[in-house]
Amino acid sequence: MSIAPSSDRVADLIEQQIAALALGPDDRVGTEEEIARELDVSRAAVREAVRLLARSHRVRAVRGPGGGVFVARTADRGLAQTVTGAITSMLATGSTSLAELTEVRVLLEVPIAGLAAKRATSDTLAQLRRAVGEAERHPEDEIVQRESDVRFHRTIAQAARNQIACALVAWSHELLQPQLKDLIGPAIVEAVARDQHREIVKAIASGKPALAEAAMHDHLRYLGDLLETVAPPPS
Repeated sequence: MSIAPSSDRVADLIEQQIAALALGPDDRVGTEEEIARELDVSRAAVREAVRLLARSHRVRAVRGPGGGVFVARTADRGLAQTVTGAITSMLATGSTSLAELTEVRVLLEVPIAGLAAKRATSDTLAQLRRAVGEAERHPEDEIVQRESDVRFHRTIAQAARNQIACALVAWSHELLQPQLKDLIGPAIVEAVARDQHREIVKAIASGKPALAEAAMHDHLRYLGDLLETVAPPPS
């Protein structure tokens, strides 16, 4: 006699179905009945699995006509929000610091730049150049500088074509970079940062991972040095 799969297993199957169909936020997975039929499991098992996924904000269930189970957020976005939330709590309780997070950023984004050099497309390079160009055209606009900086680093992470890596560095775009800019803003020379961005793009375009990693390391080290200048570590 076959054993009915657990609700955890059915939840995994639903996650796999979402990934296989490349469904994104607000896309409809189906009704409980449709999902049960597709996965060849009981409707009760699907109902409990949906409850599990809803508790982790992966799906939402909508009742009534036109209702069903919908994707709330993709797995990579869920991971990104979990990491960001955890780091926010750590900062709030003083169990980590901006200096420590800047070190972690080096550990993550330097090898990601190397992957980008291997995997970047012409479209990726065009996006990176647009981000640098926009910052150059509006050197006195602080909002443009910040937005183009976030877009630049996010595009590099996406160019690496590794969803886990993208999720793990998302906290940097959402949490670290804004706070870091607030702190080192008076000391940073935006023209220098833009030159470093150009060198990173040039290295990625060359297709040489070691050059891209070195260029990214130089850029992040510059930001780290500025942080030590304005907020030196306790002696």
